[in-house]
Amino acid sequence: MSPASVVPARSAAQRIDVGPLQRPDHTDYLALLALSISGDQLPDGMGEILAMPPYRAPFTQGPALCLTARLRRSSNPKPVGAVFASFPDWAREHALVQGDPNLSALLCQTAILVYGLAVTPGRRGQGIARALLTEVEGRARSVGYRMATLLHKPELADFYRRLGYTSGHHVTIAMSHAAMGLAQPMPFMTAVKPLHPDVQVREMPGAPGPVVGGLLPGWDLPSHARFEDGRLIA
Repeated sequence: MSPASVVPARSAAQRIDVGPLQRPDHTDYLALLALSISGDQLPDGMGEILAMPPYRAPFTQGPALCLTARLRRSSNPKPVGAVFASFPDWAREHALVQGDPNLSALLCQTAILVYGLAVTPGRRGQGIARALLTEVEGRARSVGYRMATLLHKPELADFYRRLGYTSGHHVTIAMSHAAMGLAQPMPFMTAVKPLHPDVQVREMPGAPGPVVGGLLPGWDLPSHARFEDGRLIA
């Protein structure tokens, strides 16, 4: 993935440049993320994170992928969009990974969570959020990540569906030995998008929401898989 990508906006006369966060933009970046509607999920210590060298690709600052969007040929040099992505909190905190640091580490190299995505109010509806998400997904996919996920309010479900995401108040990830349920406090929904052809997102009778299979090798959903009494039977 190149250091910056150019994505056409809806206006043919405007283009969007997306690239890694630069130090002079830290204040504007944090101000943009304060507009995020992802449920106040940004981690503590954002200032310290932004000052870190990247852990590894696709990250740009410590354990985070921090990108900004600018309008080309604009007289205003400030970024008009921002995104913050990192390890999913459930990959480290879910009950099924407690006591299994190897599984936790593997999930942190498999799924990436968009914690904050924001566009300045006067520039919404111009393809900026789409450009930021596309760049996050491309950078993550290029180093082997298999799924992108994020939180959103219900009124944005159609927007994320058009970008290839499947949303639900409860998402189940099929594992080799169990099922990992991801539930969010109302009204927020979880959206998931495969970044690898082996990852499938299915609707299943009896399931409380979308079911993800193939997140890791051996975590596939066989055709006879079903839900009974709230349990995934595979």
